[in-house]
Amino acid sequence: MDELRCELSPLVYAELYRLLAADEARRDVLEDRLAVIGYDHAWLSTAADAYNEYWEVLLPSTDADNVSSLALPRIEHAQLATWILAGLRTTGEDRELGAALAANVLRRALAEVPGLTTPLPPDLSPVIIGWTLASIIGSPGYEWPVAPAALPDDANIRSAFIGLAHHVLVLEAMAEPWPEMMQTSTYWRGYGIAEALKPAMGQGSPAINELLKESRPLLPQYLSTQLNSHFSRFGPRRNALSHVTDDPSRERFVDVVTLARGWDHLRLTVLGLTQFVCQEVSRSLYDEEQLPAALRNDPWRYLEREISTEWLT
Repeated sequence: MDELRCELSPLVYAELYRLLAADEARRDVLEDRLAVIGYDHAWLSTAADAYNEYWEVLLPSTDADNVSSLALPRIEHAQLATWILAGLRTTGEDRELGAALAANVLRRALAEVPGLTTPLPPDLSPVIIGWTLASIIGSPGYEWPVAPAALPDDANIRSAFIGLAHHVLVLEAMAEPWPEMMQTSTYWRGYGIAEALKPAMGQGSPAINELLKESRPLLPQYLSTQLNSHFSRFGPRRNALSHVTDDPSRERFVDVVTLARGWDHLRLTVLGLTQFVCQEVSRSLYDEEQLPAALRNDPWRYLEREISTEWLT
């Protein structure tokens, strides 16, 4: 099973921590979160400066062809950032911070890397979903799928979500119209992921309703409305695709097949399932009494060594 790796440029971390350091509205929450791992608020600026210095030292030997070689392969960089972001899940929606991060990275990358054009590579395409950091790995012209910094611990959910991401990447590489079963199969996979995320709900439809409820405080109103409209009919449409025969209690198979064609429809499915998985990641990180193993014993101590510029200057 191939993993989804969230490997981001030092420029991303420099801009993320600089934005967090300047966020006065969330200062108290950030201070409490950082105190858990023994850091103070000033650490955010320290980390931003360290990542930025590493980026700037490597820039003279960097161009559009090799900029992705600067991506930091140790997953702990993304895990630490996501653990910090998870502490903000009670402060409202995350799209404004994510948009500012993406815009800052885009502006600087285009200005500082010779020959670089859009779309940017995955390591320079950060996104924050459900207060989980991720990188956009989709083909040019698509904003999905993404590789989250972490996935739920459950092996079945991990495998199912990775399979969904790989499936979408295959579809993106194909010309539309896509084969009907390759697109409608996302209903079965999505329904199954929802059931696995909320097993106590018993079935996919109640699980989806619970996931939608949990997502509302984390999303802007327009996006919450879109997902509620799309997923409120997700279970019945999945049943129509499974049973085929006309039934007055659900939409007709032929109507659902027609409706489900094209990226606009698939996009809402992938967007919603990614939101559900990522918000579960941040919820788990927020609720866990014990730190993840990778973040114990002063994680910055060894991450800082990896981006040290002493041997480069």
